[in-house]
Amino acid sequence: MKEWVDSAIAWLLRGGVLLSIAIVSAGTVLTFVHHPDYFSSRPALGALTEPGAHFPSTVGDVLAGVRHGSGQAIVMLGLLVLIATPVVRVAFSIAVFLVERDRLYVMITTAVLLILMFGFATGAAGGELPPIPPLPPTSWPAADVAEPFARELMAREAAADLARTIAANPELMPKILRNLGTAMMSSDPALRESLSKYIAAVLRSSMRGDAKRLASIAVLDPLRYINDAAFRARIDSLLPQTISGLPATVARAILDELTDSASLDFDTFEKAAAAAGVIKRTSASRRVPFDPTLAMPDDVSGPIEASFFSLSSAYFKPAEVRRFLSAVHAASPKRKIVVLGDAAMKRNLPASVTFVDDHSRAFTPWPRDPFIVARSAKGRVVFVNRPNLQPDREEDRNMVRAIVQEWDDPTWTVAPTPFHNGHILLTPSTVWISIHTVEPRVLSLLGLDHVPTETFNDAAAIARYLDLVKRAAAELQDFYRRPVRFVHPLDASPDLMQRVGGGAGIDLDSIVTILPPSTALVGDFELGAKYAKADVTSPKAAALQRFLDVVAKSLQGDGLTVRRLPLILVPAQPVDYLITWNNVVLEKQRAEGFASLLPSADAYARKVFEASGYKLVLFPPLLRSIMLNGGYRCASNHLRPPPAR
Repeated sequence: MKEWVDSAIAWLLRGGVLLSIAIVSAGTVLTFVHHPDYFSSRPALGALTEPGAHFPSTVGDVLAGVRHGSGQAIVMLGLLVLIATPVVRVAFSIAVFLVERDRLYVMITTAVLLILMFGFATGAAGGELPPIPPLPPTSWPAADVAEPFARELMAREAAADLARTIAANPELMPKILRNLGTAMMSSDPALRESLSKYIAAVLRSSMRGDAKRLASIAVLDPLRYINDAAFRARIDSLLPQTISGLPATVARAILDELTDSASLDFDTFEKAAAAAGVIKRTSASRRVPFDPTLAMPDDVSGPIEASFFSLSSAYFKPAEVRRFLSAVHAASPKRKIVVLGDAAMKRNLPASVTFVDDHSRAFTPWPRDPFIVARSAKGRVVFVNRPNLQPDREEDRNMVRAIVQEWDDPTWTVAPTPFHNGHILLTPSTVWISIHTVEPRVLSLLGLDHVPTETFNDAAAIARYLDLVKRAAAELQDFYRRPVRFVHPLDASPDLMQRVGGGAGIDLDSIVTILPPSTALVGDFELGAKYAKADVTSPKAAALQRFLDVVAKSLQGDGLTVRRLPLILVPAQPVDYLITWNNVVLEKQRAEGFASLLPSADAYARKVFEASGYKLVLFPPLLRSIMLNGGYRCASNHLRPPPAR
C-alpha cells in the first residue's frame, strides 16, 4: 500500500508540472501567433513583458480568456495548474489517510489543506494590481482611463499592499502614481476624497522610503506638479491632510524635498508643516494690519538687543560662521544672536546662538534688505516686510515668517510703502536717501521697466522725473515719520544727472555712513588705492567716484563734517565687488563691521571713526557675503530698544 501511494503521489506531482509546462508553452505559442509583431518589434514585445502589462488576474478572467483563445489567459491557466498541483497532492493524502483510518494524520493534513486554502482566499481578497494604463508620450494620463483605474485599484489593493508593491517594483511607481494624479483632478468629489485618504494611507505605509520617493507619493505626479498650475493647486490643498499622520521627522523630509525639487510655496509649506507638527504655528496667525504709529528704529539707537543673521551652509562653512558669531558674542555678551539656517549649520553653531530653522528655503545671507524690526506703541516687536520684492531674492520675503513660526512674541506685517533698507540711512532726526533709493517706486509710477536716461539730455524731462522722485520721497517721509533729505543735489541738470547716475546699482549704505550728530563718511577709490592695487580708472569705478565726490560736496554744504574712507573695487566673477568700511552697523558712539583682511586699511578706518567719536569693531569676515557685495550691515538686521517715552 505504501509503495503504491508513494508512486501515485510522484506521478501526480510529475503530471501536474508537465501539464503546466504544456499549457504555458501552448499559451506562449498562441500569443506569438496572434501577435507576430512581437518577433520584429522591440517596443511591441516590451508592452507584453514590462511590469504592469495586461494579464488576467482572477480565475474568472483566466477562464473567460481561455474560452476566447487568449494566449496570455492560457499561460495564466498553466501557472494556476502549477500552483494547484501541491494542493491536489495534499487533498490526495487526506483520501489515503481516510482509507487507512489514520484519524490523526487526516486531521493534520486537513488542517494543512485549510491553511493553504485560507492563504489563497486572503491573497485573492488582498487583490492584484489592475491593468495599469500606459502613459501617453506627450500629455498627462487621460481621465477616462485614469479614473476607472483609480477606483479599481482602491477596491482591489489595500494601501499597505500598494506601498509594498511600489517599494518592491519602483519601475511601476510613475505609471501608477501619474494615473492617480489625473484621477485626483476628477470632478467627482467622492473619488477625490477617497483617493486622498488612500494616498495618505499609502504614504503612512511607506515611511522607510527615501525622501524623494515619499515626496513623489505625496504629490503623485512630480512633473505635473511643477508644470500644471491647476494640478499643483489641487495637491497643495490636500498636502496638509496627506502628511498630517506622519512623524514630524518624516514630514519634514518630504517638505524639504518638495522645497528643493519643486519650489514648494511657503503658504503650503507652513500649513502642511503645522499639520504635521514640524513647526509651532503658522506665521499667518501672527500677521497684523500695518500700524502707521510703529516706531522705526534709527541706525544709532542702542544697545542692540538682538541681531539676526541668515547663515546657510549653501553659502558659508561652519568654521567661519563659528569664528564670526563667537566674535559678535564676545563684543556684546548680553546681545541675543538669532541665526536663520539649515540643519547642517545648526549642528555647528555656538551654544549662545538662538537657531531658527530655514526649512531649506532659498534665503540669501542678507536679512537687512527685506524687513524692518520695528516696535509697537507698547514696545512689542513687529517685523515689517517690504512690499516690493527684490528680483532674484523673492524668497527673502519669508525670512520674517520663518522667524515668527518659532519666536513666541513677535507679530509681522507688510509696509504700505516700498522701501529698501540698503538705500536708507536712518538717523534720529532724518531719513537720508539718494535718487536711487526711490527708483523702483518712480518706475512703477511711470509704468517703465528702466530709468529713462535717454531723456536726461533735456532739462524739462529731467524735471518731470525729479517731480516723481520727490513724490516718492514724500511717501517715505510719511512712512518713517521724519524728514527725508537727499545726500546729493536734485537739479534738472543733464551734467548732474550723469554724475548722480554713477551711483546706480550700489547700495547707499555700502558707500556712505551718517554718524550723528553731524558727521558723514564717504567712500573714496583713490584713498582705497593706497591700500590695495586697484584700477580706479575703469568706467565703473570712475563713474562711482564722480558720484561720491558729488555726495561729499553736497553733505559738506549741508553742514556735515565729511571724512573719506577707503573704497576698493575688486574685479571678479560673477560680479565685481566692493571692499568697504562704510557698510557698518551703528550704536551710540560705536560701529561694527567686517574686517577687510587688509590690516593697514582696517587701522586707517578705525582712526577715521575714532576722529568722528565712534569706536569701530571689526569681526572676522564672511567672505562669500562680501564677494557677493554684502557687507556686515547687509548681512545683519537688529532689534533695538523701544523709543523712550
